[in-house]
Amino acid sequence: MDFLEVEGKTYEEAIHKACLELGTDEKNLDIEVKEVNTKGILGLLGTKKVRISVKIKEIDSPEEFGIKFLNDFGERIGLSFNVKVSRINEKLDRVIFLIQCNDGDILIGKDGEILEGLQHILRLAIAKKFKDNLKILVDINGYRDKRKNALTIMAKRLADKAKRTGRKHKTDPLNPYERRIIHTLFKHNRNITTKSEGEGHTKKVIITPVVGSGNNRGVHGRR
Repeated sequence: MDFLEVEGKTYEEAIHKACLELGTDEKNLDIEVKEVNTKGILGLLGTKKVRISVKIKEIDSPEEFGIKFLNDFGERIGLSFNVKVSRINEKLDRVIFLIQCNDGDILIGKDGEILEGLQHILRLAIAKKFKDNLKILVDINGYRDKRKNALTIMAKRLADKAKRTGRKHKTDPLNPYERRIIHTLFKHNRNITTKSEGEGHTKKVIITPVVGSGNNRGVHGRR
């Protein structure tokens, strides 16, 4: 339901009832006062009645929808989110939702598993409302940058080991975003090639030394 009429003894009471019924805040409502009746029984008592018509404001963009979705999610689990949005272009358009939150670590999980789940749910919600498979990224308290730095260090260490031993080495299972970090890292490297191996959402990245460093080989593999 996104539209209803509500009565209360005061305007504030009517608004409160509407917010509870629609599961949102007053700032997200379009409100129209339909009736104010200050007459009581036989016109003697000071009973007051206020009737309002309310509906949820239209959300015009996936960014606005995503911010509201994440804020509502935070409120439901007892966390206060500060959400900002930015767009980047790295060949494909991507929207990034940056969340600042105290105790945000509980929404990251081991190796970002819970964060990936939240991102997946938001992507599905946006796709359902806007009929658009928008590429999005959700980050909490700068976790993505910290994870990127850790993956970069790990991948470089495996690459050095691969060059020393002449044998390929595998990472732990990684999600598509994390695999892309490693593929991009070695994209123009003449000594190392990478490819993804496995089935499903998480796959390992195979880091392989190139025989003959004169070969200009890049990244070939499934993302």
